[in-house]
Amino acid sequence: MSDFDVQGFLAALRGVDSSALATPHVGLNYESAEIAGLPAEWTVPEDVPTDPEAAVMYLHGGGYVAGSPDVCRLATSRIALGLGVRVIAPDYRLAPEHPFPAAHEDVLAIYRELITAQGVRPEKFAVAGDSAGASMAVSLIADAREAGLPMPACGMLNSPFSDAALNSPSLDDPVRNQHSIPRALVEALVGAFLSSGGVPPRDPRHSPIYRDLSGLTPLLIQVAGYDVCHDDGVRLAAHARAAGVDVTFTEYPTSEHIFIVWGSMQYVDGAIVDTALDPEPARRAAQEMVEFARIHMATLDEPITV
Repeated sequence: MSDFDVQGFLAALRGVDSSALATPHVGLNYESAEIAGLPAEWTVPEDVPTDPEAAVMYLHGGGYVAGSPDVCRLATSRIALGLGVRVIAPDYRLAPEHPFPAAHEDVLAIYRELITAQGVRPEKFAVAGDSAGASMAVSLIADAREAGLPMPACGMLNSPFSDAALNSPSLDDPVRNQHSIPRALVEALVGAFLSSGGVPPRDPRHSPIYRDLSGLTPLLIQVAGYDVCHDDGVRLAAHARAAGVDVTFTEYPTSEHIFIVWGSMQYVDGAIVDTALDPEPARRAAQEMVEFARIHMATLDEPITV
């Protein structure tokens, strides 16, 4: 990709109208916040007392080069309503303008602030994410371990993009490449992410398939059957299990990449549109996260069906 136009690619990617994904949901407030000097969005259930010691962090995808908290509202809203807790979605810095590991530093700084200065208890805290955000969720748990901080109670991953070296066989699957995220797009995202230079594709912090995951808290890993990144999730689950991590692995065979935030939407001809895809897998994936978090987060009430 020596002739790859990074700036042209990023301008087109970031110029996509994603407002269809940012629709507010009834029964919730969306509150802008600054934590550790960094912007974020809280999703807070209305008219329901929330435990100030409990929270979920949701990390958006976008290959580390695009995305924002509001595009995850289908997922963050369902998690907040289902658990009755606040959900924080950081607006972390994006590469290549802010080279790796800027985003990871932001997420760790927000976590540190929440548990040391804002009264959140790690045993009542879960971290979730989709695509690159899912890999950052794993990295946050491992980064906390290495920083000597208490780890979040669990991690919940949808469609993890966990190998920037692009070694997963599903990337070359002809059927999966006919769907919304083909290999060419993944290559372009990686090319933009690494374009600042000096970032190894196998760095274990952004590609947790290559990281020591021993001692991590339980992980839920959800993969989509029509996703070229499908095997990133399969390999990450196997790697985590080999390290002794308690892993729950779920296949959604008829779904596409990051279906938990897309629902019935698809990216078609440069726009995000409602194509009447079956919205049920997205609902089930969020409900599975709610139930998983309820098991592993301390002293939460029974989950609500979302």
